[in-house]
Amino acid sequence: MHREHQRRNRGAELVWAWLVCAGWLSLPALAWHPHPDITRAAVAALDADAPILKLLGPEVPNLRESSLMPDWRRSLRRDKTAWFYSDDFLLLPGLPTHVGHMCPEVRTTYEPFFRRALQALRTESAFNACRWTGSLVHFVEDTGAPPHAAIVGGDLHGKTENFANPDKLHLTGYRPRLLGRTDDEAVAGLRQRLEGLIEFSKPRFERAKPLAVSGDRAQADPILIESAAECARVVADVLLTLGQLAAKIPADQNATLTGTVVSQAAPGLEQLPAKLMLLETKFSTLADAAGRFECRHLPPGTYTLAVLRPGSAVATAAVTLASGRATTKTIQLARDAVAGNLVRNPAFSLHWLAPDRAEGWYPASTRTKPAKKTWEGDLLPLAAGKQYRLQVAWQDKAAGKVGVRLPARDPKKPATELTPIAPGETQLDFAATAETPYAQVVIFGDGPPEKICRHLALAPAGD
Repeated sequence: MHREHQRRNRGAELVWAWLVCAGWLSLPALAWHPHPDITRAAVAALDADAPILKLLGPEVPNLRESSLMPDWRRSLRRDKTAWFYSDDFLLLPGLPTHVGHMCPEVRTTYEPFFRRALQALRTESAFNACRWTGSLVHFVEDTGAPPHAAIVGGDLHGKTENFANPDKLHLTGYRPRLLGRTDDEAVAGLRQRLEGLIEFSKPRFERAKPLAVSGDRAQADPILIESAAECARVVADVLLTLGQLAAKIPADQNATLTGTVVSQAAPGLEQLPAKLMLLETKFSTLADAAGRFECRHLPPGTYTLAVLRPGSAVATAAVTLASGRATTKTIQLARDAVAGNLVRNPAFSLHWLAPDRAEGWYPASTRTKPAKKTWEGDLLPLAAGKQYRLQVAWQDKAAGKVGVRLPARDPKKPATELTPIAPGETQLDFAATAETPYAQVVIFGDGPPEKICRHLALAPAGD
C-alpha cells in the first residue's frame, strides 16, 4: 500500500476495508493490478512435483487470492472456506505494526515474512501456510511494481500499477532458482534477488511514465508486463526455495501439539476460528472451523498456550512438549462475562505481538492537538435491524473515552462516529442498519487500553 493510501483518513480506510472484505469493491483497482496473475504464472513455472505444491495441497489455488492479503489489512475476511481477521496473517512478534509496501519500507518485510511463511509450512495446516505464504508473495510482488520501485505516488502511481493487462502472463521456459540451501542463505539470497528486481523495474517505470501521463494504455502495457513477468520469476524462486527448505526440519524441533478448542461463539462470528499462541515465542496458528488444531515440529519445552476467540474469555494453559512425542490438549473456553461479546481480548489481558500491545487492539494517532492516543479494535459484523450495546467497565481514575465507529456501506459517505462515553457512563446503545454492517470500538486516551478499561463488550442488546 503506497503513501497516498497511508494518508487516507481512518474512516475512509475502514470503509475501504469493509467493501473489500464484503466483496463490494474490486481490489486490483487499488493495488498492483497483476497480483493474482503474477502468482498464477509463478506457480505454473514450478514442476508438478515441487515440494511446496505438495505441502499446500488443495490450498494451492487459493494462493492467488492470498497474494492480496497485505492489501486487506484491518479487515474481516469472509469467504466460502473460512473467516479470519487478515491481521492474524500480517502482524507477528518483531513486526507488530503495518509497514508501507513501497521502497524503502517494504524491505523490512523480507526476512520476517520469509521466516514466518517457512515456519507455517513446517508447523501449521495448509490453510494457515497458504495465507502466510501469500502475504510474503504480496510484498515480493509489490517490490517489483514499477511505481513502488521508483517510489512514486499519486495518480501516476495508480496508472502505472493498473495499465498492465496480465491475463496472458506466462513464464515460458523459466526454471525457478533456489535462493539458498539453508534458512539464512535463503534470506540473504532473497534480499539480493529483490534488490535486482527493484533495479529491473525502475527503468520500466521511466519508460512507461510518459505513456501513462498521456493515457496511452496500449503502449504502456507491454513495458509494465515486463516488470510483472520479472516479479513472477522471483515469486517462483521464492516458492521453490520455501518448499525445499520446509522439508529440512531442525533436529531440535521434533515435538507436536495437537488438540481441540471448545467454545461458544459470539453471534455473527460462529465461523471465526480460535487463534492459538505460544507466549514469548513466534509460534501461533488458527484452529479450523471445528476447533481442531495441530502444530508440528516445535522445540520441546514448557510453554504457556493462549487461546483467543470472540464470545469467550482469554484462556491460558501450561503445556509441556516432549521430544519426539505428540501432546494433545482440549482447551475449554469460558464464556465472556457479557454474553455474545463480539470483542476479542475484551479484558486486554493477552499481549503476544508486543508487551505494550493488547492483542486485537491497534494504535492510531488522532488529528487533535495536543495529540491523544487512539486504540481501534477489530471490525465487528452487525445484523441489520438489531440493537447493540457497548458496555464499559472502567479502571479506577480512568482518563479517557470509548466510542463506536460505524463505517458506511457507501464509500462516498463518512463513517458514523457515535458520541463516546466517559467514566461515569457504562453503556451506549445503537441500532445496526443495512447501511452500517460493521462496527469498530474506539478507545480514546493517553495510556494503553488496559489503563482505561477493565473490560469492554459490544454485544446484541438483551442477549
